[in-house]
Amino acid sequence: MKSTDLNAILSSFPTADLLDWDTPIQRLKTFERLLNKSNLFIKRDDLTGVGAGGNKVRNIKYLLGDALQKEADLIIASGQRESNLCLATAAACAKMGMDCILVHNNDSDFDTGNMRLNRILGVQPHFIGNVSEEERNEYIENLTVQLQEQGRRPYVIENGGTTPIGCLGHVELANELAKQQSNHCFQNVFVCGGNGGMAAGLIFGSYLLGNPFKTFVISVENDKITLDSILDKLFNEIQHLLRLPAVNKADLSFEIIEDYMGEGWGHSTEESTQMIFEFSRNEGIFIEGVYMAKTAFGTMDLLQRSIDLDGACLIHSGGFPSIFSQMI
Repeated sequence: MKSTDLNAILSSFPTADLLDWDTPIQRLKTFERLLNKSNLFIKRDDLTGVGAGGNKVRNIKYLLGDALQKEADLIIASGQRESNLCLATAAACAKMGMDCILVHNNDSDFDTGNMRLNRILGVQPHFIGNVSEEERNEYIENLTVQLQEQGRRPYVIENGGTTPIGCLGHVELANELAKQQSNHCFQNVFVCGGNGGMAAGLIFGSYLLGNPFKTFVISVENDKITLDSILDKLFNEIQHLLRLPAVNKADLSFEIIEDYMGEGWGHSTEESTQMIFEFSRNEGIFIEGVYMAKTAFGTMDLLQRSIDLDGACLIHSGGFPSIFSQMI
């Protein structure tokens, strides 16, 4: 499939007026020297232009487009206090002039990092205590009914924005990267593997374009088998959404790496904490410790240990305001 054909498919879906430019690719010259590698780049998806930026803006571009088409007048997002999805949603809603409610399964006595930015943005926070994700979802279902009874038209962003529609933002990212390859020599892309949305969209988009690059998914919370199952489900959902023929998984060019996740979600590692300092002091780029720093360390370690890996682009997924709530 050509880039123009993929653009035509994506343009059939409504989008909000967010991220109407390609985020830049920069060369990591110091790390090239330290690793004795050439053609090492970073894709600055921390510069997506809404709030604190980050990859979740790509999801929200399509999710808010869907919400506006359905004439929603209020957006509900949920997550832990430092959720990057929640912050990006709050900023996007402010830009679009929409009301936003954030539901956190935490207590309220916290005002650093993303939480402070949420407060500045003026969203309505609902702190429901340290309950499970299932209990949080039940709260949101009841809240949605209450709002509808009041005449509101709420739209719920589910699963951290990792839905088939949300993944379209990263199918678009694959198309963007493929176009940028003409000016930057890389064949390998390294991406964070959290709840799978960014990785699934990127891998599927690359497949549609004939696999111009291989995607290495650095898991930060799930073992390889679990993340592979999550990606399989998302691949099928994206394929159905785009009304495309069934995909043979063997035709997808990716590899999951589980060696750098430490204790999993929300926990930094000794190496990722050190990488926060190394990245800022060597390249002048800030990263946080539980997603991006794990991914960055995994990328650099794999590049250093493999003589075959050359020409690489690391996706900066954003989220650096979280560093102000992390212990470093």
